[in-house]
Amino acid sequence: MTKSIGLFTITLFFALISCSDNESKESTDIPAEKPSNVFYVRTVPISQSALDDVIHVTGVVQSDSEAKPSFKTGGVIARTYAEEGDFVKKGQLLAQLNMTEIEAQATQAKFAVDKAMRDQQRVANLYRDSIATLEQYQNAGTAVDMAKKSLQIAEFNVAYSQVYSPIEGKVIKKLMQEGEITGPGIPVYYIMGVRQSDWKIVAGLTDKNWGRIKKGEKAKIILDAYPGWIIESEVKRLADVANPLSGTLDVELGIPSKDNRIAAGMLAHIEIIPSINAEYIIIPVEALVSSNGRTGVVYVPKDGIAEKRMVRIQQFQGERVAIESGLEGATEVITAGSGFLEDGDRISIEK
Repeated sequence: MTKSIGLFTITLFFALISCSDNESKESTDIPAEKPSNVFYVRTVPISQSALDDVIHVTGVVQSDSEAKPSFKTGGVIARTYAEEGDFVKKGQLLAQLNMTEIEAQATQAKFAVDKAMRDQQRVANLYRDSIATLEQYQNAGTAVDMAKKSLQIAEFNVAYSQVYSPIEGKVIKKLMQEGEITGPGIPVYYIMGVRQSDWKIVAGLTDKNWGRIKKGEKAKIILDAYPGWIIESEVKRLADVANPLSGTLDVELGIPSKDNRIAAGMLAHIEIIPSINAEYIIIPVEALVSSNGRTGVVYVPKDGIAEKRMVRIQQFQGERVAIESGLEGATEVITAGSGFLEDGDRISIEK
């Protein structure tokens, strides 16, 4: 009996050891759980490449010939000879001042000249008789010269008491009316040249794009008013100073076609083909978390943290995206897993 109990005890002991070994072995086969506060992502390196790309920009139709004629002197406007919407020729009379005061000033200046000349003659006679001094004689001559200059000014004001059109164009706005009092240099009309040769398109470029194009380079223009009409054009002028309102550098293009009517203020979509190909950062399209027009969001790894970058997109090329700016200093971008990230999340890069 004692021998049977001892044998049972030994058998039970080895059975327990065997179960313990199996449990230990099974526990080592279970992989460790990944930390819940770390995002596992994949990355790809950034590359640079020169693109034979086209510059896309939006511009506005403007006139290359504008004028705001005004009177040289102030006064009451007696007559106006053009209304809004009228076409006027260069040199055409547009308005005239009431001449009563201005002609009176000219007459007064003429009387002053006559008096100065009589005084000079009287002093000359006295000087010959040694009664008047040389200084008095010279002063009389100076008075005559001053009176003549005053008459010259008055006659000049009479001549410029009328407004003539300095250009051929259309009266866009009549700024002053008959009977109003105007001052020197205050515009009376706003005239715009509307001939085919007067039209141009002005668009603002970034510094980088401005530096890539030259005068005479080819461009294509599509006006919003005529979607199917493609205008072949070229760069006429490049600004030397940045626009103080937008901070961009303006480029001007001509509109050589005469197929359709054109008006100032029309919007135009422009494609300029530069002769200098620029290098851009190239990333896969899956690295782009979101995009809105020319801007997008990309995440880059930095010391185990996901850093959010706002990028400016130059253009899409199939499965690749050319980035103009926003990835300075980065060497790689996050692709797989980027859609779940927030700025500052902890990441682990899986190879």
